[in-house]
Amino acid sequence: MKYSLLLSFFLMFTRCETSGPWNLSGEVNVSPPIYMDLFQVKTGRKVLYDTIKSLNFALRVENFEKGIYQIILSWDRDIVRPQEMERFARQPELGTPKYYMSTTFWLDSKESNNYKLLFDSVYHQEQLQELLLAKNGGESIKMAVVSDGENNKLYNEYLTLLDYYKAKNRQQKDSLRQVATHFNDLKLFKDSARLNAFLAKDWLVNVKAALLQEEIIFMKNNINREVIPHIYHILVNTKDEFEQYRDVYNLFPISVKRDLAVWN
Repeated sequence: MKYSLLLSFFLMFTRCETSGPWNLSGEVNVSPPIYMDLFQVKTGRKVLYDTIKSLNFALRVENFEKGIYQIILSWDRDIVRPQEMERFARQPELGTPKYYMSTTFWLDSKESNNYKLLFDSVYHQEQLQELLLAKNGGESIKMAVVSDGENNKLYNEYLTLLDYYKAKNRQQKDSLRQVATHFNDLKLFKDSARLNAFLAKDWLVNVKAALLQEEIIFMKNNINREVIPHIYHILVNTKDEFEQYRDVYNLFPISVKRDLAVWN
């Protein structure tokens, strides 16, 4: 049974072009209720929240600014780790722990007004929960919000590129952990400590450098597409990052550079 929700949001943005309505549909193999939150990535503002009460859902939403959004699905957990029990005992106002899944997508209802949430495989609730509880297991769950809009397709191409390097990073880290364990068994503690220092960082240096070059090539090849300044805005937050992506910035027209200055 499909559960349809009629939502009307009239959001006021300064200097923002809004469009609507648009439709979001999908199927999540999780016993309801499932909580849905939608954030605009540029501002970090939550712009939608509701409760899905069936496996299939269809929502109609109005007047959202075009751009990149993050969708978060969550549901209550029946398994709580010991450290979580202690934390929530101290801060009960945080509520019970939840399972979380999320992805980002490009939205522009003038480009397309139908968006669908898809998974890379058919996951049952037990599979999802097992992966989400495992360390980094949730990264193997691929979900995407797709439409027939060209910028949405291009943004999902970028996410595919990012996922490839995330997987490569995980694989190389797993191999280095085995080497670090071997060093430890041989009592080569300095070598083990050196490897563990690399592993403590989110990205291995060589993988991050390769991803950076691919991101620059991707943005340069698509520099005139509307989604590219939004991707650039997500990537560049510090002076060092600006220097890394300077070649991309220099290719933007003055109007885009002006908008980026306002966003920051």
